[in-house]
Amino acid sequence: MTVLERIKDHRMIGILRGYDTEDALKIAGALVDSGFNVIEVALNSPHAKATVKAIKEEFGDGIVLGAGTVLNTEDAGDCIDAGAEFLLSPVYSKEVLEFSGDRGVLYIPGCYTPTEIYNAHAAGAGMIKVFPAGGLGAGYIKDVLAPMNELVLLPTGGVTPGNINEFLDAGAAALGISSALVPKGKVDGSLLEDVRTRAIKFREALE
Repeated sequence: MTVLERIKDHRMIGILRGYDTEDALKIAGALVDSGFNVIEVALNSPHAKATVKAIKEEFGDGIVLGAGTVLNTEDAGDCIDAGAEFLLSPVYSKEVLEFSGDRGVLYIPGCYTPTEIYNAHAAGAGMIKVFPAGGLGAGYIKDVLAPMNELVLLPTGGVTPGNINEFLDAGAAALGISSALVPKGKVDGSLLEDVRTRAIKFREALE
């Protein structure tokens, strides 16, 4: 399976943002223990590139690992070299799209309007992150896909176990999930158990 196919099959990307390498490894372990194995490390986290490398070394092919908040080709190259298998951004960058394509790595740009989404698709983006999706709701995804059902959309922001199926039923290919999956706080046994519980609730929602 390609990376895109694995993301679509899993239907969820768990986003780690704001944690240093040691804590991110613990959280990634809790997610993997709960059967959640598509993970993104956001670059606006401490030592994020080292975290990407450490997580990939720890879990190998057992996960699909991405780097998020990738805004330029320098960061894109560093993340790919560290082991990232896909890249995400809150915005669309033609330069990062072309660079990633040359490296054979999936780039998922962030777009908001139908025009932005279509332009990224036409430029070659294999999946498009609809961000921020929380205020738009599942109805927006359905409306965008009605005339352009060839689009592969990843709504991100505001996704919960209670609404994830609404987005999927509207035609989303997968969802990006952050604080509803990984709450902020001190990374101790209690938080890790909370992460496991949340991951299971998301998986149960899909079932």
